[in-house]
Amino acid sequence: MTVYKYFIKVALKNKGVILSYTILFFILSVINGSTNTQRETNFTESKLDIGIIDNSNSQLSRGLVNYLEKNNNIISTKSDEKYIKEQIFLQIADGVIVIPENFEDKVINKEKAVEIYKDDRKIETYQIQNQINKFILFANATYEDGKFKLWNVNDALDEKVDVNLVISDNNINQRINNWFKTYFNFTSYIILAIYISVIGFVMIEFTDEEIEKRRKISSIKFLKFNQQMYLGQLTIAGFQTLVFILGSIILKGKYIGEVDFFKYVFNTIVFSFSALCFVFLVNNITSNRFVISGISTVLSLGTSFISGVLVPQEILGEKVLTIAKFFPTYYFVKINETNIKSFLDVKYELFMQILFAMAFLLVGLYFSKAKQKQ
Repeated sequence: MTVYKYFIKVALKNKGVILSYTILFFILSVINGSTNTQRETNFTESKLDIGIIDNSNSQLSRGLVNYLEKNNNIISTKSDEKYIKEQIFLQIADGVIVIPENFEDKVINKEKAVEIYKDDRKIETYQIQNQINKFILFANATYEDGKFKLWNVNDALDEKVDVNLVISDNNINQRINNWFKTYFNFTSYIILAIYISVIGFVMIEFTDEEIEKRRKISSIKFLKFNQQMYLGQLTIAGFQTLVFILGSIILKGKYIGEVDFFKYVFNTIVFSFSALCFVFLVNNITSNRFVISGISTVLSLGTSFISGVLVPQEILGEKVLTIAKFFPTYYFVKINETNIKSFLDVKYELFMQILFAMAFLLVGLYFSKAKQKQ
């Protein structure tokens, strides 16, 4: 096991990279947990900054606009969908409401009457939907002889009721589940960064010309040499993945029974395998330390931005998500964000991650054979 021991020894020389990424990850996880707790205890209904695009300009739509103005701050916006999403992403607007031309007909027929864009990062934005539903419900109740009696609607909406709010266990479970989603989503960024950096730097040592000459004159066979080398890669990758899994248990272990913990663990293992296969491809394409370092930074951070790790997928544009689908990170996040009853519910996303792993492996083998011929 000489090759295996040397691989681990060289990997430990890069322990600074591993520790820096790991410490940063756990600091952010602790901060995320504390801010979640703060939001849970301090939530109060507040006025939101919303934009309204009234394409109907009818009596009913004006009544809705007037009602929303009483409870929120109205800001100017454009009807362009891209512009709306940019406003929400930059937190200029908490939400934007688009009222269609046939608004009254949709209300009468009890169809989806308005299009709502909201910032899902803020739980308070869900009150926009509640306010609209309440107005439409009362408006429908007053509809008679082809007219809405909006004065009755306004009187009913102006009534105040004292409410005692009790936080149910379901709300607590939802918050805990959101923490686990965020935690494991962010592991994809750290896993890619560490795998490419550490394993990539170790493989530079093994592709050195002097090392290659020594291997050829030694008694160790090429197959055995590769077996020990890949076992070393699995050891480093497995240990790092285990650290992240154990970290979630240490931070929120008492809540594991309230979430689908096995889903997160299994998904992380599948993604780690895919990331390891990608490292194999990178190692067979280049042995330049600066190139590997650049790939580690750009790919890990870039895929995190476009795949839903740092920015929710709901806010990202269709073109961005289309690009993200060419990376396994997108499917990894998709599984974490999905409530499942069995793994059959996310079989496509799991299959895609494994398919990417096989593709990386095959392309890596192609470049490896090309190098051997040279």
